[in-house]
Amino acid sequence: MMKTFFVGVKGVIVSNNKVLILQKNGEGGFWEVPGGRVDADESLDQTLVRELQEEVPNIQNVKVGRVLDAYRLHKDIEDNISLTLIFFKVEADFDGDPQISEEHQAWQWVTKEQAAEIASESCQRAISEALS
Repeated sequence: MMKTFFVGVKGVIVSNNKVLILQKNGEGGFWEVPGGRVDADESLDQTLVRELQEEVPNIQNVKVGRVLDAYRLHKDIEDNISLTLIFFKVEADFDGDPQISEEHQAWQWVTKEQAAEIASESCQRAISEALS
């Protein structure tokens, strides 16, 4: 049977040896790095910049860096639809503290050790790579 794969791009935003993680809305919301799925005619960089601007509206001077990791989710997001995530190292500035969209309920800057304890498994390797 054919399986459909969506591609998502995620930004590991590094500042002062910490990474920005966001907590998804909802009960038991998991912690992740910002990003989202690629739209029809976008490049990966364009998708990432758009998603970062949507999820962290006061982000500025976004510089998309190297690929840190690629990760395939272990479970389908819908019947027979899987998601592969590509993580990029990102440098950016904020006007004050990061502001987040309604998609998330909280944010924090974390060290590699803190990320290992609370960040979603999907972004662990990318965060570790970004901070090594």
